[in-house]
Amino acid sequence: MPERLTIIKLGGSLITDKSKPYTLREEQLKLITQEIAEVIGPCIIVHGVGSFGHVPVIERKLYEGYKGPEQLPGLSQTMVEVFELRMAVSKAVAEAGLAPVVFLPSNIFFMTEGEITGHFSGGLRQYLDLGMTLLVGGDMCADSQRGFSVCSGDKVVQLLSRLLGPRDVIFATDVAGIYTADPKLDPKAELIPHISLAKIDEYEKLADEAATPDITKGMRGKLEEIKRFESILKSGAEVAILGMTESGILRRYMNGDPDVPCTRITL
Repeated sequence: MPERLTIIKLGGSLITDKSKPYTLREEQLKLITQEIAEVIGPCIIVHGVGSFGHVPVIERKLYEGYKGPEQLPGLSQTMVEVFELRMAVSKAVAEAGLAPVVFLPSNIFFMTEGEITGHFSGGLRQYLDLGMTLLVGGDMCADSQRGFSVCSGDKVVQLLSRLLGPRDVIFATDVAGIYTADPKLDPKAELIPHISLAKIDEYEKLADEAATPDITKGMRGKLEEIKRFESILKSGAEVAILGMTESGILRRYMNGDPDVPCTRITL
């Protein structure tokens, strides 16, 4: 494995246009993957599915779990549509000079009541040892109680962090971090530079009050999973939420710039 293993989550709103179904931010994805290749090198990239996944999951009500066989063609089609995004991300990673290998959560994770409760993940470490970049995205996974459930990229990050012990865990989004209000709507919103696990519940409530419904779900999902990061932080990992709509932010963060705009998570 790399000496300094990094897990970086590319938010769905960062690499796709959530206001337009099945729309990739192609040029932005290219710039992001180039910066990852230059600054980090081989790593684990987890990506959200954005408008490739949220749109069909909502339209086909797949978030409700299995209700009958009439859902199965829609479930299959949704996986195909999300796979188009996976291939686009994989292509961008390869063109940036890294060697990606795609892992599907639906093939290696299983869930119970919407939580990941088991995995077949032995190959992850072996490919990392070879120097490849793991590429994993949100998916629909088998669920022992619901039939199937949405497996978010944030849940994947939390699990892989526990399994593989990264030095850095980065949630890359289309905003610089957690704010006191929705920065897209309120010019007076202030970036919160540090959040401790002990006070994270307060920021979940803030997310409810501050953000639009779509953003709330995304940020709440991150915070809900980050609440489980105590052992990860105690192991010495650094965890942060930072924006990557501008080039150079990742480089500054990885170089230890204390003034880089982001939200750092602490014990």
